[in-house]
Amino acid sequence: MALTLEIVTPEKRVARLECDEVRAPGSLGGFGIRKGHTPFLSALEPGRLTAVAGGQETHYAIGGGFLQVADDKVIVLADTAEARDEIDVERARRAFQDASDRLRSLTEQDGNYALEAARVKRATARITVAG
Repeated sequence: MALTLEIVTPEKRVARLECDEVRAPGSLGGFGIRKGHTPFLSALEPGRLTAVAGGQETHYAIGGGFLQVADDKVIVLADTAEARDEIDVERARRAFQDASDRLRSLTEQDGNYALEAARVKRATARITVAG
């Protein structure tokens, strides 16, 4: 294994594991990280974060945040993060439906539009990761 991945939210450390590759949903598009990657910092969008170890993939739904790479260590500071097997799919579907319904009643100029759009993105990430 070449990389250490640590995923942290404001509430807890979600994961700390060794892996060969990390794939992340960057705010400017998805990207991958392997051993020896140049140090950098990136904003993250809600989506799927994948750790690859020995050919096996482990998926997490993240609700946005930041990712830092330095010295073969990847630190994800996420607003929210859940491992695939921790996701309550029915709850995610209800959250998606509720946020979508509220979003349809708003215009982009409404103060709550960005909040509801972010809720839709987070719920979509959870549903996608859960399969």
